[in-house]
Amino acid sequence: MNIHEQVEHLLANLGVEMEHSQHGAHAEDSDGSAPEISIFQSSRDHYGVFYRLDIIDQLPQLRVMVPVEYGMLKMEMYLVRINPQTPLHSSFTGMAAYHGSATFEQGRDASLQHLLYAVAEMMKQLFWAGDLDTMTFPPEIDVRRLV
Repeated sequence: MNIHEQVEHLLANLGVEMEHSQHGAHAEDSDGSAPEISIFQSSRDHYGVFYRLDIIDQLPQLRVMVPVEYGMLKMEMYLVRINPQTPLHSSFTGMAAYHGSATFEQGRDASLQHLLYAVAEMMKQLFWAGDLDTMTFPPEIDVRRLV
């Protein structure tokens, strides 16, 4: 089951029916780019919160799904990206551009997943240090409310 099917299944259990684009069963992200790597996980520290970690166009993205008591969906979703001014912003681009030995190439995907996990942990910490009511966050991340 791919990440799109996992999210659809999760939301279906919450009573949400997904709309599908005319171009396929699962639309790509709004910029038209498909994730190179996607990981879906539940929060260990925040009850009912889920995360989706992606590498899209060689940049890490974190989507945070937060349960709320209001609205039809009973959830809010936030898109978190690394600020372009930080050194982490270019780390995935550097990994993608590097062409190494056969051994390096065989381990590239696993290495990218581990790097994504590490960067996502930092992004989560920065996200939760912010204020959702005023949408103010540490300057190392850019946050946008999606839903």
